Amino acid sequence: MLDSRPCKVSSAEQLDTEIQDIFWLDNVQRGDEIIGTLNVYYSNESVKLARLIPTLEDRGVVIVWHKIL
Repeated sequence: MLDSRPCKVSSAEQLDTEIQDIFWLDNVQRGDEIIGTLNVYYSNESVKLARLIPTLEDRGVVIVWHKIL
């Protein structure tokens, strides 16, 4: 099982879509999709406003932010 997942996004909406994909995969019995760490690579701080972040964190996932210059 993986302990981290990389995610490169440019908007809060795009991050929400990635999080929805993680939840969807988990719901279709791919339980390894909800994992310990989500590494988010971003260039715009507004990405941190994604509405599904708290839901993901409530499931025990830690988000590690990596700003791309």
